[in-house]
Parts: sequence; structure tokens; C-alpha cells
Amino acid sequence: MEFRYEYTPNLKAEQVASLRESVGWDARVEKFKKKLGNTYFCVACLKNDRLVGYLDVVSDGIDDAYIRDLVVHPDYQRRGIGLNLLNMVIKRVKSDGIKMVNVIFEPRLEKFYKKANFVIMSAGLIDNEKL
Repeated sequence: MEFRYEYTPNLKAEQVASLRESVGWDARVEKFKKKLGNTYFCVACLKNDRLVGYLDVVSDGIDDAYIRDLVVHPDYQRRGIGLNLLNMVIKRVKSDGIKMVNVIFEPRLEKFYKKANFVIMSAGLIDNEKL
């Protein structure tokens, strides 16, 4: 079976949590129970109804869109899934007339985001859960 890509699929928090854990992130099940369906939109990649890629977008619907939680299961990385999810987001945000798309990422991922046509800029971040 091929990969299936969907805008704002009907996902359960446990599916996203399992995917997050597959890459070593915390599950955040309770937070995803509150968050799913309450953002601008999300995109997903499924294989046989198994969530293998996920990306969430927060936006004011006018000027800015923020990409968060781009994650692809390790068994399916380096197959273009992350780039396909990013391209879906960029296409949708552009068609919605939103001026900018931004993302925060680790320096090791710079090449990946440049491939998706992001201009690399400096940024700062405070993670209140790590203070």
C-alpha cells in the first residue's frame, strides 16, 4: 500500500503520541487530547491507517503560520514524507493568502528546511518546561 496524505485527518491523541515516542520525543497524550482539532490545521501521512508522519500548523489566518511538530516515524524517514508534508502546508497557507510560514528547528535540520525553500534566520526560544 502506498502512503496516503490528508489535511486535518481524524486522529487520536494516542496515535500522535506513539509517533512522537518513536523519535524519542515525549508523548504529551493529555496535551494532544486538548490540542487536536484546535489548531489552524494539520497534515498527516498514513500507511495502512498507521500514522507515519504528522505536522501541525498554528496561524492567525492572515499574516503568519507557524509549523510545529513535524515528525516522521524512523522506519519511514528519508522517503520524502517530511518534505511532502511541508509542501502540503506551504501550498495550503499560500492559497489561504497567509503572508509568512515559519518554523523553529534544530541546526542539524537546516539543509532539510533549505530544500523546502525556507530562508534561514536567527531566532530565540525559551522552553518553560526545561527551566
